Amino acid sequence: MDVVDLVRKAVPLALLPEDDPSRDELKQLQEKKEKIDMLAHKQVRRILWTGLGLSVVQVGLFFRLTFWEFSWDVMEPIAFFTTTTGIVIGYAYFLFTSRDPTYQDLMKRLFLSRQRKLIKMQNFDQERFMELQKKCKSPLDAPVPTKHGIGLDLEPMDLLHRH
Repeated sequence: MDVVDLVRKAVPLALLPEDDPSRDELKQLQEKKEKIDMLAHKQVRRILWTGLGLSVVQVGLFFRLTFWEFSWDVMEPIAFFTTTTGIVIGYAYFLFTSRDPTYQDLMKRLFLSRQRKLIKMQNFDQERFMELQKKCKSPLDAPVPTKHGIGLDLEPMDLLHRH
């Protein structure tokens, strides 16, 4: 019996019957995780659209103040310090995270943050999910980044890393 268990661990799918309850449990967990991922993605997109909206409002406000209320002489230092503040925030992001302040990295970090919060809120058992994935995967499967249909390349272990 020990030999069979060792072989089953080494080649899980080859010896896992089609009607194994682990497959159904994995499928249910995958569906739940996909819903969590889609909700996290929607929340990230909402955050990013809000950022765009605030940027457009700022540009419009500066435009209005420059050409109607004040002059360029008054607004130039305000625009300079606003721009410099953005650069300092980007540099601080780099210092705290050791990552480039790129759109893709920011989106990935926001997604993983939202995903972790949703996983906790919905009591998703990620350890069980990872265990079932290992148990039910084909021996020919290689750990490759997945796209998740949300525009992010995520490694399988991204779930467990705290950034």
